[in-house]
Amino acid sequence: MHRQVSLVAIVGLAATRLAAAQSVAPSSPVPAPAPPPAADVDLATLGLDPSGGGSFDDKLNVYGFADFTWSNTHFTHPTPYAHDTTTFALTNLNVYVAKNLTPRWRTLAEVSFNYVPNGSTNADGTTFVTSASDITDFSRTTQWGTIAIERAYIEYDLTPHLTLRAGHWLTPYGIWNTDHGSPVIIGTYRPYLIGEQLFPEHQTGLDAYGTTPVGDYKLGYHATISNGRSETEIVADTDRRPAFGGRLELEAPWAGTLKLGASGYFGRSTGATTSATVAPEIFEERAYAIDAQWDHGGLHLQGEAIHRHKDYTDGHRPLTLAGLPQVDGDDLGMYALAGYRFTRLWNVMPFAYYEDYRPLVPGVLGDIKAVNAGLNFRPLATVVLKVQGAYAHGDNSGLLHTNVVLLTTQAAWVF
Repeated sequence: MHRQVSLVAIVGLAATRLAAAQSVAPSSPVPAPAPPPAADVDLATLGLDPSGGGSFDDKLNVYGFADFTWSNTHFTHPTPYAHDTTTFALTNLNVYVAKNLTPRWRTLAEVSFNYVPNGSTNADGTTFVTSASDITDFSRTTQWGTIAIERAYIEYDLTPHLTLRAGHWLTPYGIWNTDHGSPVIIGTYRPYLIGEQLFPEHQTGLDAYGTTPVGDYKLGYHATISNGRSETEIVADTDRRPAFGGRLELEAPWAGTLKLGASGYFGRSTGATTSATVAPEIFEERAYAIDAQWDHGGLHLQGEAIHRHKDYTDGHRPLTLAGLPQVDGDDLGMYALAGYRFTRLWNVMPFAYYEDYRPLVPGVLGDIKAVNAGLNFRPLATVVLKVQGAYAHGDNSGLLHTNVVLLTTQAAWVF
């Protein structure tokens, strides 16, 4: 099974000790006992899945995470879409509702509360402002935001080693897509590659998953069928073409804990028709990913590599910067991270990682190579303090070379 955690476990643990990384069985309803304080916490211990071990617990659990950041960004070639900023921001506020319906049935929902689109940049470089007259407060001006339903699903344990999940869920691939909460991500943000969604971040459909022991090893697996990728995939399969995916993960007790994973996804992406004059973008996609994670004492190493091939449908190709139809091709990306968790100075972890992303269709920055380094502190099981610096180079098809220097600090917490 993909590694997951219990936020409820961290909240209960805060008064006694720091929680450590742990794997949780998919059929267990109660969090397992906490490991030693020096290790990291992942979303399996942050309760982003109602899993655990022990007696049946049918209480309704409400929990979540939030984070607050300060960032300073400098671009060597500013544009309306990429310009220097220095700002404070409340960047995430996610709430979970989880309940064990019976010893074999569970449900979970995650909602992200957002201030966007307020403050977003329009296509012409102007700022989108959400304001309205509040008739309940003498028509004073108020600003509104949005919500995003990150996931909502029901699960049933078919056997001790196989669970069926139905609904809207995070795609089971890699390390930091399912475990996406800021308190469990070592840096102030995920590597740029992960946010580019070479695999869809979410899917709507069925996910059959589980784990089984093989001697001293543990084998996890997922098999998925869904509506695929589209702007409306939560409510409709617009092209009547289901997408398929899967994941295998091996956990081995080799000088600590080693985890190796491989994932795949195959489907058609059909863009929504939003204009009578512009054809929606449509392409077949095949995505593959591998990931590895090794923990040995305070040492933590992890990395992911992702490849996606896109075959566009003629008449539904985007235009390149030169105004020509985009050809078929590949997106490629990888990152590698190393860190060491000490037992002093608020359990500080110095960390660094390198990332390389080469998209088929370049964005503002195009190909990106970046070096990141920082410090991660855990003064409490429920609080993480981070500082991170990054230097990135973007090459937009030879038309623009942009260097970006980014400094970010963050406080992330579980509640």
